Amino acid sequence: MSDIFREVDEDVRNEKYSRLWKRFAPLVYGTAALIVVGTGGYRGYEYWVDTQSKAAGQAFLEAVQLSDEGKHEEAIAAFEALKDDIGGYPMLADLRIASELAASGKSAEAVELFDSVATRSGVSELYRGLASIRAAYVLLDTGSLEDVKMRANSLAQAGNAWRFPALEVIGAAEYKAGNMDAAKARFEEIVNDAAASGDYAGRARVYLDLIKAANG
Repeated sequence: MSDIFREVDEDVRNEKYSRLWKRFAPLVYGTAALIVVGTGGYRGYEYWVDTQSKAAGQAFLEAVQLSDEGKHEEAIAAFEALKDDIGGYPMLADLRIASELAASGKSAEAVELFDSVATRSGVSELYRGLASIRAAYVLLDTGSLEDVKMRANSLAQAGNAWRFPALEVIGAAEYKAGNMDAAKARFEEIVNDAAASGDYAGRARVYLDLIKAANG
């Protein structure tokens, strides 16, 4: 008799499982399909990003080659074509375009574009500093002492990645303005800092010799 009851219980349980499966099977299959489609879509997106990045990288190198050959207008056009690309290429393109403008004698336009990168949201502090330093070096020839200092002063602090180029460009601007004591102080900061590379220290010593000669 107990065997009959067990069989009835099993039949009841099986019927319940069957009804549950019929009820939830579409959801299970749908979820599985979404996982498969989502994974495939993500892989497809990864492939697209990788392809676009490689194409942009190649185009960037070709533009740099044009720049190295002195073809500034062609280089600018090539870099302009990268301004709608993915990743950091638009920002890098702007930095290169600004450099090409400076090399072409269009200093005001170059400084404007460098300043734009330096204040642009989403740009890392490293590249902001680079843009400010590049603008300061352009203004060393075309701007005032205050123009240079406005862009480089904050970068001349200890620990900043752009400390030595900032000290150098400020010192050079002070020297150009005839402020020999201020220029001397800037170049001595470079020479007396063991972290300064040989290039910066060497140029600072040359300036210090010029200042010494100018002071008699």
